[in-house]
Amino acid sequence: MGDTKICLIQIDGKQPNLALMKLSAWHKAQGDGVDVSPVPGVHYDRAYKAKVFDFSPEYRYRIHADEIVQGGTGYNLTTALPDEVEAIYPDYGAFGIDRAIGYTTRGCVRKCPFCVVPQKEGLIHRVADLSDFWRGQERVELLDNNLTASPKDFEKTCLQLIDAKVRVDFSQGLDLRLITIEQAQLLKRVRRYKQVHFAWDNMQEETEVRAGLERLRQAEFSMSAVMVYVLIGFNSTPEEDLYRVETLRGLGVDPFVMPFVKSDPYQRRFARWCNMKAVFKTCHWQDYQKAAA
Repeated sequence: MGDTKICLIQIDGKQPNLALMKLSAWHKAQGDGVDVSPVPGVHYDRAYKAKVFDFSPEYRYRIHADEIVQGGTGYNLTTALPDEVEAIYPDYGAFGIDRAIGYTTRGCVRKCPFCVVPQKEGLIHRVADLSDFWRGQERVELLDNNLTASPKDFEKTCLQLIDAKVRVDFSQGLDLRLITIEQAQLLKRVRRYKQVHFAWDNMQEETEVRAGLERLRQAEFSMSAVMVYVLIGFNSTPEEDLYRVETLRGLGVDPFVMPFVKSDPYQRRFARWCNMKAVFKTCHWQDYQKAAA
C-alpha cells in the first residue's frame, strides 16, 4: 500500500457512484490506500465527494483531508474524470456490486429544457465497448442517455450484448420517437432483466409516442416489457398528467410518473398512486384523491 490515503464519499444516488468506482480502481493501481467512506480518526491526503442532485443535502460530517475534490451534476457540469481514470475498469468489489455498470455512448441529440445531459456531455458519441466495463457478470446496467439516437452505436451495442448472452437494464431509457422497427426487432434479441424504459415528457409528443409504440408492436415486442416515464410538474397540467397516464394504460404499457418538483404535494401523491401498481390497477385517481383527503 502506498503512502497516499484516499477517501471516497457518495453524497446521494440509489446505487454506487460509477465515477467513485473508477477513482477507487485508479488509485489502487497507483498503490494508494482507498476507503469507500471516511474512517474516524484517519487523516486523508485527498477526499472525493460525488453528488448527483443539486437539491441533496451536503455531507454533514467534518472531512479530515488536505484536499477535497467535488464532482458530479449536483456540484457542477464541468468537472470530469481524467481520461486515464475514465477508461479504467471500475472497482465493483469495493462497493459490493455484482453487476457491470457503464456507458457505451455519452450525450444526446435532444435539447430538453429540463435535462442537463446535452450541456454536460454534448452530442451523442461513443465512449466504450461492453468489454471495457464487463467481465462476465450475469447482469449489465447500461447508463447511455439516448442510445437510440445513434443507429450504428445502437446496433453495435445490442450485438455485443446479444453475443455476451448477458441480461441488461437500459436504465436511462430509449427514445420512442426515434426507435425503428429494425431496432425493435434487434432489441427483442437482447436478454433483459428489467422492463425497457421510454418516456413521454410533453403532451405535444403524443403522436410520436403512439407511433413509436406501434412500431414496437409491429416488431412483436412484448408490451409487458415496456415502461414509459411520464414527467409531471414541468410544463403540464394535472389534467394532462392524468391523460398521459390513462392513455398509456389504455395502450397496454406501464406508465411511471417522474415528479419534477419532488416536494410538491400533488406531484408526490400522483406519483405514489401511479407507481404503486397494486393501487394503480385497482383504484382510479379520483377515488385515490378522495381516500387520501
